[in-house]
Amino acid sequence: MKFHRGSDGAWLINGRMFDPAYSHADVPAGSTELWTVVSDFHHPFHIHNATIQVISRDGNAPGPYDQGWKDTVFVNKGERAHLAIRFSNYKGRYVFHCHNLEHEDMGMMATFRIT
Repeated sequence: MKFHRGSDGAWLINGRMFDPAYSHADVPAGSTELWTVVSDFHHPFHIHNATIQVISRDGNAPGPYDQGWKDTVFVNKGERAHLAIRFSNYKGRYVFHCHNLEHEDMGMMATFRIT
């Protein structure tokens, strides 16, 4: 997933403004997937109905603050965070987003589906 600012100043995920009808990912219920989050600015990546564990940051081992499962991971400017994401067994449409309130308000959100 790529968190970045568009040429018009809008905050985007994978080049898109928030569209609740568009799913960025469909994941099986109860599965664990490896995702990479890339950021052009510092963004706290937050996901609903799933938990995250940092596998690496820019190919380096996770730091002490990365230990354990969480629902929000801070991604530094220019960083590639490799994440294991464990999805719940509750099927449906959920969101992930930047947890900076002003970025959320500007549409830096996306949906995924647990199937």
